[in-house]
Amino acid sequence: MTPISRRTLLSALAVAPLAACTVDPVTPPQPSSPSSSSASPTPTAWPSRPGDPQSVTAAVFDGAFGVSYVVLAGDALKKTYPDVTTRLIRTQKVATELAGRFADGNTPPDLIDNSGPDPLPIAEMLDQFLPLDDVVDATGPDGAAPISESLYTNALTPGILNGDLVAINYALTVYGLWHSAADFAAEGWSFPSTWDAVLDLGEQIRSRDQFLFVWGDDAVTYYQELAIASAIKEGGHDVRRALDNLDENGWAHPAVTLVLQQLEACVREGYVLHGGPYLEAQALWARDRRALLYPSGAWIARETQDVAAEDFALTAAPAPTLTSSPMLPQTAIHATSTESFLVPAHAANPDGGKALLRAMLSTEVASEFSRTNLMPTVVRNSIPTDLVSSALTSQTRLLSDAGDNVFTWRFGEYYGLNVEQGALWARFLSGELTASLLAEQLQGLSDRVRNDPNVVRYSAE
Repeated sequence: MTPISRRTLLSALAVAPLAACTVDPVTPPQPSSPSSSSASPTPTAWPSRPGDPQSVTAAVFDGAFGVSYVVLAGDALKKTYPDVTTRLIRTQKVATELAGRFADGNTPPDLIDNSGPDPLPIAEMLDQFLPLDDVVDATGPDGAAPISESLYTNALTPGILNGDLVAINYALTVYGLWHSAADFAAEGWSFPSTWDAVLDLGEQIRSRDQFLFVWGDDAVTYYQELAIASAIKEGGHDVRRALDNLDENGWAHPAVTLVLQQLEACVREGYVLHGGPYLEAQALWARDRRALLYPSGAWIARETQDVAAEDFALTAAPAPTLTSSPMLPQTAIHATSTESFLVPAHAANPDGGKALLRAMLSTEVASEFSRTNLMPTVVRNSIPTDLVSSALTSQTRLLSDAGDNVFTWRFGEYYGLNVEQGALWARFLSGELTASLLAEQLQGLSDRVRNDPNVVRYSAE
């Protein structure tokens, strides 16, 4: 749901090294040390066992989120265990730079942030990673309760494969229709909660040389996300399951059909602007105010913070529905955890990797991540109380209002369909494809994957 180039086009945060961490480039694979990875016969927990390694190595995707939050977790770990040091490997191509370290005789890092445009194919190498139930079952750094009780509902679900929790996703991405709350307040507008209201708003601004939507190259699947979220809210979880499971009539579901027709009407009426490369399109919206609405995940706050007008008051709202009485509440939202962390089974110090991951799930580290990136983590109640941000405030409000009515899907990313889907959506938003032809061709992509015996499928419940 996120374009591949989103993070790699942004500069990473400048991170001052902390006492707990050193930051290294990717190093060549090193031979495994049998003694360092063997379990101690004593029941004492790491790092108090005789012969326990005192160093933890973490490979972290150095994209828009930078690495500062993992550095901070290493600092917290050192406060607890003064003899322990954490070494960070910055990477922007995880699979390319780390795959060789899973070969026989080599040793992978103790913790891996499997994110970015080149992730490790986890579904094909499940036996290379340890289950992480003991990470979230452990008592958290902030109190007596298990870490799992401090996380948002379903935050762990994306990391469960074949019934095992093999990854813990860290960032909590809230999706919605982003807009300037200041502009809406100045005009006295209520935010449109149905597609009829969206189209009415488009008619109101027609004479102002302003558009409802702007879309950019490499970010066009943001509009697919909007359409799917809207259709799921209108038609319920049957829509989500049908699309995610690649059902033969998934894209023909009435709720999907009608939402696509509403978007087609927006295109036909001239309410949709092509803004060129996606960062330029976002600037047209947030800086120049050429469009009112922009569908995106929460990373948009970080991506536009240097170009948005000072008085913009960036705010997210739930996707609109077709009617005022949809199957899911109007407050239901699409949100999912991202930035996937793994502990290799044959790392030199997997216990250390798990300890570093537990430190990341503390309120202290999660709060700093939110302060830097203006988005929540999977750790509940970790938003800094002194941070003034309309973007972050709106995300926490959406999560609170949604309650348990939070949903997600993953077929586009999992099956590698985003590029082809994006090409179809670009033609649709340009007026070259009708809603019916778009649905037909999107269905064709799903059918191709469903009928391919070589593709490892998953089942959405």
